[in-house]
Amino acid sequence: MGQSSIKTVAVVGLGLIGGSLAKAIRRSHPSWRITATDIEEKHITMALEEGVIDEGTTNFEDIVRQANIIFLCAPVGAIPTLLKQVAACASDGAIITDTGSTKEYIVRTAMECLPPNIFFIGGHPMAGTEHSGYAASIPHLFENAYYILTPLPSTPDQAVKSLKDLLSSIGAIPLVMEPQLHDKIVGAISHLPHVVASALVNAVQDIDEPQHLKERLAAGGFRDITRIASSNPKMWRDISISNRQQLLELIDSIIQHLDKFCRYLNEGNADKIEEFFSRAKRFRDSIPRLQSQASSLYHDLYVDVPDRPGVIGEIASLLGQHSINIKNLRIINSREDEPGGCLVLSLQNAASLRKAKEVLDAQGYKTYAK
Repeated sequence: MGQSSIKTVAVVGLGLIGGSLAKAIRRSHPSWRITATDIEEKHITMALEEGVIDEGTTNFEDIVRQANIIFLCAPVGAIPTLLKQVAACASDGAIITDTGSTKEYIVRTAMECLPPNIFFIGGHPMAGTEHSGYAASIPHLFENAYYILTPLPSTPDQAVKSLKDLLSSIGAIPLVMEPQLHDKIVGAISHLPHVVASALVNAVQDIDEPQHLKERLAAGGFRDITRIASSNPKMWRDISISNRQQLLELIDSIIQHLDKFCRYLNEGNADKIEEFFSRAKRFRDSIPRLQSQASSLYHDLYVDVPDRPGVIGEIASLLGQHSINIKNLRIINSREDEPGGCLVLSLQNAASLRKAKEVLDAQGYKTYAK
């Protein structure tokens, strides 16, 4: 099945992810038929009124039978049961995929319950916000975000390609991997941070301080590193349980690192304490470079900019006037191996990078291509 043969997409669950998928597909493929189901009638009503979906119902059987691709956008704990129900209604040749943030158990369920004429590809969009519900959904949620796919061994390559092409068309970056590896990596970089952020907030909350100064002073860095603790508690309950074994091992690792730090602190070992922070800093500082080397998807242009209001908007507008699309943008401070205090523009290809460099150089900006 290629993109040209896709006529109908069904979205089961119109929350943040499902609603954003429907909006993104509608924007990229306005002629496709998009149907949806949700337990909340108000979500269906909103999506219909906005023209995001063509048909909506609280009964998923009818829309599932019509669909070429079916997205299961339910809480991760509900997906295995939902998968069995949807598989019993899907038409021959349909592709079923999910958006759950753990994959091993879901993939195993699919291997046990799917008939041979229905194809399953596990999915996990590495995108989201601390908000939930259809009202929070946005069509550009998946742009420049990795979208992990974990197909079954029996899933045809053409089915995987069809889904990859669809996801690429809405701006996502599809990446195929084994479900066990997915759960281990995502457990470390997503699930564990939510646990740690919540533990940190709870620890600060428990400080006995009747004047409530901690609430007034908890800004800046504290708010930044604990932002994810504001996410949906029920969703993270389900995620934690579904990735229990990986999470237990990762929490044990965190405890070991904290035990080491406590020992260094008790000993007053300044060298070990500094190395503890230095080791973390070295890896943290390397992450953007590692991502760039791993993906080689975009070309970065570094631009020295003066510290004045509006300069970023001026650069973006200038490139926009020359039809140069910025795929990502970030600001970095002075670092040993990069130009000090500059704007980093990620561009889609080498031609865009060359054109952007020419345009900005002509306007007097100092640029570095990497």
